[in-house]
Amino acid sequence: MARSLTFKYTVTVVSDSGNKYAIDGNTQQYVVLFPGCTYEFNQDDSSNATHPLRFATQPDAANSSQYTTGVTTSGTPGSATAWTKIEVTSSTPFLLYYYCSSHSGMGGEVNIPNNILSYSGARGIFGGGEPAPSKAIDYIDIASTGNGTDFGDATFNDGTAYAGNRTEFVHAGTGTPATTIDTGVFSTKGNSSNFGSLSVSRYFIGALSNTIRGVFGGGETGPSDSDVVDFVLFKSKGTAVDFGNLATAQRQHSSHVCSGTRGVFGGGQTPTNVNTIQYITMSSEGNTTDFGDLTVARGSLGGFSSDTRGIWGNGAAASNVIDYITIASTGNATDFGDSTQARYGSAACASNTRGVMGGGAINPGSVTHYNTMDYVTIASTSNATDFGDLTSARNNLGATSNNHGGLQ
Repeated sequence: MARSLTFKYTVTVVSDSGNKYAIDGNTQQYVVLFPGCTYEFNQDDSSNATHPLRFATQPDAANSSQYTTGVTTSGTPGSATAWTKIEVTSSTPFLLYYYCSSHSGMGGEVNIPNNILSYSGARGIFGGGEPAPSKAIDYIDIASTGNGTDFGDATFNDGTAYAGNRTEFVHAGTGTPATTIDTGVFSTKGNSSNFGSLSVSRYFIGALSNTIRGVFGGGETGPSDSDVVDFVLFKSKGTAVDFGNLATAQRQHSSHVCSGTRGVFGGGQTPTNVNTIQYITMSSEGNTTDFGDLTVARGSLGGFSSDTRGIWGNGAAASNVIDYITIASTGNATDFGDSTQARYGSAACASNTRGVMGGGAINPGSVTHYNTMDYVTIASTSNATDFGDLTSARNNLGATSNNHGGLQ
């Protein structure tokens, strides 16, 4: 049944390194829709001839069928009464794409922010990095494969520590010691904004999160390494509160290995590479407890997890090692497989079933940086598979997602 609220977009086709859709005059416009409304994409302008606009769950309908639920069409594009309508409900996927059913590369992204909690996949975020200190934030759909897409910019360069719950992410760790914490919303693209401050100024930090808390651990204060662990509550902005201390002061350890109850930091530098694994109980404050050892001592590695298994990949110096633990127990890590490329300074994000590692450099101080992303299925053991590329090559970046193991 048609909704009482109908909104119209005017679609034209413009030449911009090939034909592109323009929505209300904006080339490949990012479109936000809301449940309870019907949206008409009007194609009566003559430039639309031979370019039928349709919806899909992947760009250009790659690896998926066309999305047709609640979608109706009328007329021939380029002539009067030509349109495509979509009736948006609470069951419409959070993430869709509009595309030309006859030609590739013309369309853009559609989000239904209200439906993000019913989104069956996970949105991964990769942000910051070097060599040129970067404010760039990319995003990916973890359930599929493909290149990263521009999300927006942070308020500061770099940003190595990212933590997220179902709806928002926070990140800290500028290229020089600072206290700034930024926040962004997974469901809509855009620049991040200020959230609050760390309790101690530092960078090269690790981060963990569950649905309630984002926890920041260790880092470099400039002249020395830090053992500080502090946390924020996602629901309230402000200054981070003391949580406890790491077993040793260190920087560049991995993050985002967590279940809903336990968070685990792996590896790091003191300044030499270490193989130690230590954990916290997310709901209570206190110092870290020894968990076991990684298979290889290394820092600047990427960590990710389901709600039961934690995995670390890559790290200094230019390692391709991937190893894993069972989060609920303690003990040494076990070999998982190898990444597609040995690299240092990569970051990782995950859904509860798949982990994606991205970025890195050939070694610390190298001029050779990578935009590579690869992935593994968390419940298995195997070598990683190519996922796609970030928008730019960089290392010492951060990552998180809205569906990782700490949120299950």
